[in-house]
Amino acid sequence: MWWQYGWKNKSRKLKGKERRQHIENHEKIGERILISAIAIVIIAFAARWYTGLGLMPTQLHGFMGPFGIILLWIMTRWGRVAKKENVAKKKHGRAADLLIALVFFHSFLGFLYIFSVL
Repeated sequence: MWWQYGWKNKSRKLKGKERRQHIENHEKIGERILISAIAIVIIAFAARWYTGLGLMPTQLHGFMGPFGIILLWIMTRWGRVAKKENVAKKKHGRAADLLIALVFFHSFLGFLYIFSVL
């Protein structure tokens, strides 16, 4: 996700055909990240159910997973529309800023959660 986030700076330097190729690659990787994140959250819920802990998370880290998926889906949707609309492009960029901050927060919560599990 960090490399995807770096696209903002990289896109300003590219022109023409090279830029179009990088845009297609950016879109393809973004879709893969969304699918992978959904799979990770499904695996986490399945693991909780399998171990008998129930489906509802008990830590803030667990609640942030589905919330992050929703934000990631919204950002991906705005990215698809960003080709045509300048407003969607700005929303996509702002959502990326918010999402990258939440990714760091979520990672830190996961790090702290490890200590409660151990």
